[in-house]
Amino acid sequence: MTVARLAGLALGVATLALAAGSGTRTDTGRDVDPLVASAELERAAAPARAAAWCGTPADTDRTPNAIAGHPVRWVYAIPADGEDRIASIAPLMQADAEAVDAWWRREDPTRTPRNDLAPFPCGLQLDLSLLRLPQRSAEIPSGARFSILLEALLRAGLGSDETKVVVYYDGPAADPRTCGQGGSLRSGFGLAAVFVRACPGVSTAAVAAHELLHTFGAVPPEAPNACHGGHVCDSELDLMYPSTDDSPLETRLLDVGRDDYYRHDRPWPDARNVPWLVQLDRQAQLVLSVSGPGSVSADVPGLECSRPCTTTWNLDTRLQLRATPARGAKLVRWGGACAGMGACSVVVGSSGPVSALFAPASYRLAVRVAGRGLVRSASGRALACRGRCLASVPSHVPLRLVAVPEPGWRLRSWSGACRGSRATCTVPMTRATAVSATFVRARR
Repeated sequence: MTVARLAGLALGVATLALAAGSGTRTDTGRDVDPLVASAELERAAAPARAAAWCGTPADTDRTPNAIAGHPVRWVYAIPADGEDRIASIAPLMQADAEAVDAWWRREDPTRTPRNDLAPFPCGLQLDLSLLRLPQRSAEIPSGARFSILLEALLRAGLGSDETKVVVYYDGPAADPRTCGQGGSLRSGFGLAAVFVRACPGVSTAAVAAHELLHTFGAVPPEAPNACHGGHVCDSELDLMYPSTDDSPLETRLLDVGRDDYYRHDRPWPDARNVPWLVQLDRQAQLVLSVSGPGSVSADVPGLECSRPCTTTWNLDTRLQLRATPARGAKLVRWGGACAGMGACSVVVGSSGPVSALFAPASYRLAVRVAGRGLVRSASGRALACRGRCLASVPSHVPLRLVAVPEPGWRLRSWSGACRGSRATCTVPMTRATAVSATFVRARR
């Protein structure tokens, strides 16, 4: 997929601009004078605050996600020739994620972004990834940064239809007043880009929250105060105002008047209802029992279980469960809210518990025949045993055996997994099985 194609698919891509002077704001897209000398802008400002981050960056997503559901991933990106400064930027990203979480809960106590977290020695923290772009700094013009980042994330396997990604791009600030960009593809994958070396003094947490809301669809064009492509112009305190200054995130408000993009009662989309927010007031558990050599995962990140597990989701989340047998094994059957051996769909909170039974694809059947006769399978399988024999037969498929005496002989009895003296016997093949048949001369 080319950069041009990705750019063409992007929906609602919007930028956040730095205000052009103390106490004033400038609409996105307007020419403005540089705030400081360009040489100074090339030097990244030291993090305004630091938070402990004891993890290590990963090239791929650590699974399963600590919080189940559609994730918000955090990625540190640099050009091919860029200096890797994740050791100093990661604490800033962790602090910003915590600040956005606290701010969102303040604005809406029932919601918070579903950040992709992983367990580390100091607790649950951002599952940060390092992305080195294939392009050098000089090959990344400001007008193409968003598309280049979008394509690089997809090629690196760091994006999916269920994912929004917050990227801290640590490259030259070719456009020093553009603090960030945000938007989504039609598939659902979204990118919130924070340009670390631009807009010195501006809260990167505020930029991250602003661009993340763009990936959620804010601000819809139907909103009464919509302006400048995905922003609102009714209040400079609104987080989605088209430009910003050096005020901290704590001074911003989430949809002033609640009439444009969040928690409104209008017919257009409401960012409060997107699946990338944890609905703190609507949580439900999915109880899954896994038996045997296999695992169960879901089409939405957060569930990968090879043994009994319980995961927590937003109420009414729809999941497609996948059963993956270990090598040489098979899914015997679903149970509970699912049935059979095909696909399994559940709605968390209403479908009830689910179970999955796995087993080896086949079990050994040992047959011993005493006297003159044979033991064969009744269903046409290639089993016809005289004396001693071993056969590998499908597991958990009942096998009907028939004792066939030679002329002048009769079946005296079965032993092992079969009992009695009737000519037929059915074994369940739920484990390795041994059967014996004893033939004796018939009475004259």
